[in-house]
Amino acid sequence: MAEIQLPDTSGWGVPDWGIKVEAEGGIRLADCLVGLAGEVPEEAPKHGLAQRGSAVDPNVPDFGFQVTKKDVVWADNIAELVEQAKLGQWNATTDIPWADLPELPEDLERAVCQISTFMIQNEYLAMYLPAKMLHQIDPAFTEVVLFLSSQVMDEARHVEVFTKRALANGGGLQYVSSRTAWSLQSLLSQDDFTDASFLLHVLGEGTFMELLKFLEEVSPDPVTAQVFKLVRQDEGRHVGYGVSHFRYHIERDPSVRERLAEAAERRTAFLQQASGSSPFVLQAMMILAGGGASPEQMEKGRALVRDLYATMHKTRVRELVRVGFEKEMAEQISDLHGSGVRNFM
Repeated sequence: MAEIQLPDTSGWGVPDWGIKVEAEGGIRLADCLVGLAGEVPEEAPKHGLAQRGSAVDPNVPDFGFQVTKKDVVWADNIAELVEQAKLGQWNATTDIPWADLPELPEDLERAVCQISTFMIQNEYLAMYLPAKMLHQIDPAFTEVVLFLSSQVMDEARHVEVFTKRALANGGGLQYVSSRTAWSLQSLLSQDDFTDASFLLHVLGEGTFMELLKFLEEVSPDPVTAQVFKLVRQDEGRHVGYGVSHFRYHIERDPSVRERLAEAAERRTAFLQQASGSSPFVLQAMMILAGGGASPEQMEKGRALVRDLYATMHKTRVRELVRVGFEKEMAEQISDLHGSGVRNFM
């Protein structure tokens, strides 16, 4: 049998040998940060789709990845977030006790179905936008690629579970407002990773976390509450990435704060032109918060929704300070984000 003639690899670099990761209890992603594979570059070499640590033929084509700098995507806890994402997966078919859904009064069931319809729109956005980002990121930052891939899976599951909730209990999918659609289109149109990630992971999903918590608390039955709870657990990981990443980015490049504030301002101007939030959704929130659609219940619900918006503002400010903004600028960005959607309160 003829010997296979291998190419001259003298210019490829020398690959590792003798690496042995301890496998007791399973190999975690952080355990693989050893040898050349553990050297995360500040700027990615043009190695195509090769895994970090490989010895790469210098003649590989340039894949044209747009995100090639570590500070644009990295978070110090990114490997742990990937592990959390795997452990946190749940099944929208079997992990929700669908058979236990009680029959609800029509006003409450309509409100749940309207909220579910709205949630599906938002979850599609939260699925499509990270998917759009993925091909921009050089595989040198594989942990980030894996985490965003897990987010796409999370959001797909959320689309599934809210569709099932809308159809599961004698109701059905409800109204889709162009106001919501214009808001989401303004996010999906983002092409720059930094702007898109900030608007999604810090401002958008950070606010969404408070909404999910609120809806869990005012849910008319335990099954619906479980849906919101499980979705909120997933969103917590996504916000965790955003906070960790932008803290990392701002520590290394404080000037990025001004750019992020400008991104929030540009989107605010767009949302104000698009007329703000959906009255269908706000009405549904008030019905759920008040426990029904009578005038007294609606007034109670209005007060609780007003309190929710105040809580959202406080949460945004807290998270912005955590990532490295001064309190005054955090207040300004949060005000911008909140003013972009008129809440009819």
